[in-house]
Amino acid sequence: MTNTKSAAVLFGLIFITSSLAGCLFDEDRPAIEFSECPSFWHVEFFDLSADRFSSWDGIVEFTDSNGNTEKIEFFSNNMRYVTLDDSLEWTMTYTFYEDDIGFIIAGERYGGNNFDGQTGTIEVDLERTYPGDSEGNGQISFSACADSDYQIEFIDMSADEFSSWGGVVEFTNSDGDTYSYEGFSSDMKYVSLDMSLDWVMKYTFYEEDIGFIYEDRVYGTDNSYEESGEIQIN
Repeated sequence: MTNTKSAAVLFGLIFITSSLAGCLFDEDRPAIEFSECPSFWHVEFFDLSADRFSSWDGIVEFTDSNGNTEKIEFFSNNMRYVTLDDSLEWTMTYTFYEDDIGFIIAGERYGGNNFDGQTGTIEVDLERTYPGDSEGNGQISFSACADSDYQIEFIDMSADEFSSWGGVVEFTNSDGDTYSYEGFSSDMKYVSLDMSLDWVMKYTFYEEDIGFIYEDRVYGTDNSYEESGEIQIN
């Protein structure tokens, strides 16, 4: 049993290395991407024993409507979120070898109270899930991780990973579209905007030590209650 699991862990580590190199989008493999912090996803794996798990003890096999299959097993938190090519249909077969692991699809939780070897097959609901309370659109997106395209980083001097940023922000673009957010978590820490448009960001701080960074300048972090302002982003 120990040798089998060790081999499986080694396989998982090898797969993680390849997945971190980028998407698996080519003609011979299913259009599937694994990530620790995507801008949206279709499947989220969890382990009730650890928010950041070192080994999700199970096997998952994704099959698309073209007949392509991808199998992963005993993987880490680096592969927590799965983004699928939603122009295809997908099925997912799973086997749990740990009682408190599982996954979430379109807000529905599977697993978390399993018996050893419990298995099943489902059709994947391709509803996209976005970080925090954000809504998916082509003009503004959020992520827990920085990439080269973000414009705004929200900060809380009390916690690098915060559960609620105590303020309100409103983004308005030159087309007249407005998006408002408040009380969000660090899942929405980084903001990427459609820079073919001009933007105004209005903000109100309800906590003294929150703020944001834009173009290397820090705003806030020593605020009075309901301190507010706006910046131009272009």
